Order: sequence, then structure tokens, then C-alpha cells
Amino acid sequence: MSETTAQKALNATTQALSGIAEELERHAAGQGRVSSAKQLASIREQLTQMAQQLSSSQLPPKAQRLRGAGHVVADSWPYDSSLGVVILEAEQLYLKA
Repeated sequence: MSETTAQKALNATTQALSGIAEELERHAAGQGRVSSAKQLASIREQLTQMAQQLSSSQLPPKAQRLRGAGHVVADSWPYDSSLGVVILEAEQLYLKA
């Protein structure tokens, strides 16, 4: 059985949240690689809300879904950031679910 888009989105969101937690730990140790702790916390908040919506199957209409983390990543993070790629993928899948 293949994964649904919502399942793929939830998996990607969970992976992004894990990556953000790791990056926040690096920031706490003074060794952060991307962004700021404040920006990461904001993205984490959005991803957490996305995960809750995906896991409860109560997604708002597509026009009303959370968005913005992808724009922040694309506009201000290094292009070779693996965490950025995961965040972008999570948001894209969430918007398609």
C-alpha cells in the first residue's frame, strides 16, 4: 500500500521538526549553522501546527493552510542547507495534502 500525500507530509514534517530540534541544540552550544534560534522556533511552531492538522485529518481548506516557512528558508537560508530542503518539502506536501 502506498503512502497518501497526508502521510508523506506528516513524515516530512516530523523529520523537519527533528532537524530543527538538532539545530536549536547547536545554537544553544553556540554552533548554529543556519538562521537564528528565534526564527527556528517560529518555524518549529508552524510545523508543529501542521503536524497536528495532518495527524488529526482536520486540514483547513487549501487556501487557508499555514504557509510561510518555505519562503523564509528560500529567501534567507543557504541553498545547500539539508534542513532547509526538508522544511520546503514538508510545506509543499502539506499544501498538497
